[in-house]
Amino acid sequence: MIFHSRDFNLTEKLDYYAAGASVFYGLYYTPIRVFRLEQSRKEQLLNIWTWTCLALYVAHVSYLTFWRWDYTYNMAANVVAGIVQNILWSWFSVTRYRKMHKIWAAWPGLIVAWIVFAMSFELLDFPPVWGMIDAHSLWHLGTVLPTYWWYNFLLKDAQEDMAGERLKA
Repeated sequence: MIFHSRDFNLTEKLDYYAAGASVFYGLYYTPIRVFRLEQSRKEQLLNIWTWTCLALYVAHVSYLTFWRWDYTYNMAANVVAGIVQNILWSWFSVTRYRKMHKIWAAWPGLIVAWIVFAMSFELLDFPPVWGMIDAHSLWHLGTVLPTYWWYNFLLKDAQEDMAGERLKA
């Protein structure tokens, strides 16, 4: 938000680093949830995944900071990380819905579709309309509802998980 109100070199870098951290965290979290890497028997795999993701993010920020401030590379890195997690969430959504037959189990796939649509504004940039509405502003607007929707999915998913644990005990 600060970058969009005060466009300075520092705020621009912080905006890109924070956006990258958000996307890379999604890449980190998605396989943990989809493949249940938090389970104790998968602890070693979780550690490898954690260090791999940390190394990828540090390498990403280091490249942008110390080698070259490259907008195309930054966008490509974020899009690739986003596509990987979108594919995983879509697969998770379809398989979970088929297993559970509960509409909320399909939410990740529907949210992915929404985000892909909203992301098209970011990728297919156009000049401001009426001097104030541009593709980037529509991208940000398009992320508001899915954030709320995603939060509700995470709550339902956790509640279902807890109910399942109680049934096993």
